[in-house]
Amino acid sequence: MGLSMENDDQEVKNDLKKKPTKKTKEMLEENSKRIEELKVTQDELQGVLDDLDREETGLGDRSALKMKVTHKKFGEGQVVKQDGKYIEVQFADVIKKFVLPGCIAEKYLEVEDADVLDYYTKSNEIHKKRMNTELKIKSAEFAIQRHEDAIEKLNAKLK
Repeated sequence: MGLSMENDDQEVKNDLKKKPTKKTKEMLEENSKRIEELKVTQDELQGVLDDLDREETGLGDRSALKMKVTHKKFGEGQVVKQDGKYIEVQFADVIKKFVLPGCIAEKYLEVEDADVLDYYTKSNEIHKKRMNTELKIKSAEFAIQRHEDAIEKLNAKLK
């Protein structure tokens, strides 16, 4: 009989350990609630990215090849190569590389055509918004992971 009672005592202790305290329940609920909020935020941010994609598509694609530009230090030049967002500009005695659309939008390279400047300024604004939105999405992903880790730790304590 003594052996049987020890096993019963052990089962009672194990049952007590598995029941979460009020504080643990609140922490689990809070972490779960925060995860759901972050997922909603991620969905909203994905919608912003979709809008930026449509805006960028509406803006069109413009080649910078053979475009005449002016640089404060190097003077007048012409775009001789474009590889995606990278361009090479031939100045009088040197070829320099720049990144579109920022080099024109930020006026490192000046252009005479106002429409070209407007195009690259809008394109640069879209690019900046995209980078900011993608950063927020990544931040939400990391926050979700932290909350999931916290839930996992709380559940591990209950075992």
